[in-house]
Amino acid sequence: MTLNFILIGLYLLTVLFIGWRAGKKESPSDFVIASRDVGLFRTTASIFAVLGGEMLIAQTALSYTMGFSAFWFWGGIAIGMVLFGFAVPKIKTLGDRYNFINLSEYFGLKWGPNNRIFAALIVFVTFFGLLILQFMAIGNIVSPLFNISYPTIVLGAGLVVLAYLLLGGYKAVVNTDLLQAILMFGLLVGLIFFMDIGAVNFSQSIFAAGTTTFVSFLLIGAFFIFASADIWQRIFSARSAKIARNSIFLVTLLFVIFGFALTLIGVAAHNHFPGIDPNEAFFWGLSALLPTWLLGVGIVMVFATVMSTIDTEVYLLASSIAKDFVARTRKEISDIDLSKIIRIAMVLLVLVAMLIAIFVRDVVSTLFAIASFGLSLAPAVIGSLLWKLKPKAVFFSMLGGLTAFFALIIFGQFNPDNAVASLPAALIFLIIGQIIFKGYELEAPEPESASAARR
Repeated sequence: MTLNFILIGLYLLTVLFIGWRAGKKESPSDFVIASRDVGLFRTTASIFAVLGGEMLIAQTALSYTMGFSAFWFWGGIAIGMVLFGFAVPKIKTLGDRYNFINLSEYFGLKWGPNNRIFAALIVFVTFFGLLILQFMAIGNIVSPLFNISYPTIVLGAGLVVLAYLLLGGYKAVVNTDLLQAILMFGLLVGLIFFMDIGAVNFSQSIFAAGTTTFVSFLLIGAFFIFASADIWQRIFSARSAKIARNSIFLVTLLFVIFGFALTLIGVAAHNHFPGIDPNEAFFWGLSALLPTWLLGVGIVMVFATVMSTIDTEVYLLASSIAKDFVARTRKEISDIDLSKIIRIAMVLLVLVAMLIAIFVRDVVSTLFAIASFGLSLAPAVIGSLLWKLKPKAVFFSMLGGLTAFFALIIFGQFNPDNAVASLPAALIFLIIGQIIFKGYELEAPEPESASAARR
């Protein structure tokens, strides 16, 4: 047990040191978006590190109950990543031209300020929910392993992340993501060799899931990528369009391997502990299927996975508050002022998220609800890459997706199988909007794009 604590302590000290180093000689532009000079290796690692603790719990829980058919979600992610990769050069070019740091700014450029604010609100709710999930995940996994209270784990993780974010900003996010991505991938794949998977029967086959589940998992995985504001931010910070595109393709392979490894842990937990709560499958996979001397290594992987996503989401949300809401009330804002606003927002976000996470603990249902909510953006994003969309049709599309989501919640019908409902709803509303507003032409949003360029 002492060795486990030493390993975790070394990891936490290392990320704090990286944050301190990132902030030691950085410029305001480094703090805000790493001066848009992140290379291939760090961009790839940073995109891979957006996978969070909720995926550790959710994927192992799904594979615990569904077997290898739960892997279809990662098949969808792989399809979405490849398709998204072809669109990255266009996105990166616009980001460099108008100094974008957030997905919502793209909506503002394309369809005006109202759509930018609506998209920013959807992104904010989605990623604030994901932030809360990270704290829930690390508390649920680490607390029982070390017999330390859940609130203590949540508060400790949050304060460490906040410390290095305040020191180094976005540059600290990218630099710590490099270490965390290496730990996440190397340790998880390495742990599989020490884990007894057990006998696999046909009920755990990759084809065991029903058609509804198969289609839902593929669609959610594929289309949520286009609405993933954290990945968009990595594209904007990359040194070039080529680096951003190649990073997406490299991460696709890493995602598939990582997802398969998590699926194996869930199957192993089911074979050895068939009566446990599926939400505890990852915990049992680590604590009971690994040698005692490897437990600390597994927990370091958990910390790396969760904290790499906490810092991503905290920074994404704080930068959204700064640029989408505060900065929009000013004619001009410098990177120095922007970094000050971001720092204040980060403190508030971490404190509120930690408090909520202490009282809410259902990870899997919350994850699918968040994914469903965020899918409302996907049809507009994909459509904009292929056609000229009407601003009111885009607004109508986002509204339609959210309407479907809330309808399922209100009538008590929401579950992982129908979480994808917001996607076709948003698409149908987009098509209807394009038809209804066919003759309607809104003035091009020059003030919005010009404002983005100044910032």
